[in-house]
Amino acid sequence: MRRLAVGLVLALLAGCSAAGPTAPVAGPTSGRRLSTPSPSSTTAVPVPTSSRPTPAPAVRLDPAVAIVPGAVRSLGAPPGAGVDVRPPRTAPPAQRFAVLVGITDYRPPTHDTTAGAADARLWRTQLLAAGWLPQNVHLLVDGQVTGRGLRAELAWLAARSRPGTFTLFHYSGHVKQRGGRREVLWPVDRDFVDDRVVEAVLARGTGRLWVDVAGCEAGSFAGRLPSARVLFTGASTGAQKAYEYPPWGLSVWTGLLLARGMDDGGADADGDGRVTIGEGLRYATWYAQAITLTQRPYGRQTPVALGDPQRGWTLADPPA
Repeated sequence: MRRLAVGLVLALLAGCSAAGPTAPVAGPTSGRRLSTPSPSSTTAVPVPTSSRPTPAPAVRLDPAVAIVPGAVRSLGAPPGAGVDVRPPRTAPPAQRFAVLVGITDYRPPTHDTTAGAADARLWRTQLLAAGWLPQNVHLLVDGQVTGRGLRAELAWLAARSRPGTFTLFHYSGHVKQRGGRREVLWPVDRDFVDDRVVEAVLARGTGRLWVDVAGCEAGSFAGRLPSARVLFTGASTGAQKAYEYPPWGLSVWTGLLLARGMDDGGADADGDGRVTIGEGLRYATWYAQAITLTQRPYGRQTPVALGDPQRGWTLADPPA
């Protein structure tokens, strides 16, 4: 299992109370293994305005917390081999559908993100490599992600969710808190999509579903979605911030789950050459906490995984 290199620079995931811009870094290489990154600097944080998410400076972190006694004492040992139940049926490629949404390039004065579009593109690369059909994988990035377009894609996905299918919705970008615990997805045109709308539309489906949100307070989007039919995962709880990692060009959550955990095989706890979703989620959940454990002032991010207990599948053989 590869360890994260010393000298990580994390920024608050610009999908919440966002960090200011980070120093330019090369974009992520979708489908390519992540190399050990070198330290990266950050630029000055601009003064916030009422129309922007509240900026916060990037946070320098010594990722050795992932392996020092402090992390183990707080979190327990890194995850070992587990027992992940395989579903009895697999959805064939023609019955798999995905909507992948990521925004990096926002319209001024909203801050850009580092990871949004790259997260979504990495998801698409991984799904196609796992045998998903290109026409069934809808990718929306940057200017394509209007409120109207996002609602239409949610409806398209829900309409295809029926017994025997597997559907996936991923979002990486700004989110906004409204009225206390209410959360909204933040399209480029500021035509916000309420978490209750996301829940209501996706709940129309009757097939297996995975909803993944890479953003701050991501757990607030779970609502009543998690069930034996629906797996919900989020980068953080409903009360926490989340981070992105500029040298990867990815969010900490997506980088650990897809790139480090699945593509690099870091999550293969039993060493059988097959990384299950359960293994990936346990790996990304532990390391996301371990490498953000001492962050100030916002503290660690604690990913959430709720619902569908059958997690012995991979992207190449999702449940039906």
